[in-house]
Amino acid sequence: MMEKIEELLEKPYWVIDILPERVPEKGGGQFFTVEAWFLKDPVLRQKQTSFLLKLNCYYDLTIVRDKEEIKNPKPQELVALIGREYLNILVGESALIAADHTDIYMTLYNPDERMLGLIEKVAIAEGLYVWKGTAPWSAAE
Repeated sequence: MMEKIEELLEKPYWVIDILPERVPEKGGGQFFTVEAWFLKDPVLRQKQTSFLLKLNCYYDLTIVRDKEEIKNPKPQELVALIGREYLNILVGESALIAADHTDIYMTLYNPDERMLGLIEKVAIAEGLYVWKGTAPWSAAE
C-alpha cells in the first residue's frame, strides 16, 4: 500500500484550504500568526472532517497509518484522527488526500476531472477552497 501512496505523492496535486489561493512568500501579511491560531481552532478540523465524511458518500476512503488500514471509517473514527496525526487517505482507487495535523490544509493528489469537480463542490459547502498546487511542493505553499 505504501508503494501506491508514494506513487500518488508524485502526481499533480490540489490544495484543500481555508484560504482561496496560495499566500505569497513575501506577502507582508501575518500568515504564520493566523496559521498558528487556526491550528488550535477545532472548527477547522470539524470542517475537514465534514468534508471527508461527505466525500465518503461518493467514494470509498481508506485511511492508511503505520501498518493499519481503515476502509470507510465511521464518523467517530475520523473525528478521532483528523488533526491529531499525519494521515494518508486513499480516495477511490486512484487519488490520495494527505492530511497533516501540523497544517491547515489538506493536499489532494491525482483526482480525475469528475472527482475534482465533486471535491470542489463539497469543499465550498464546508467553507473550504480548492486550488491547483505548483510543482515542486515547497515549504512556502
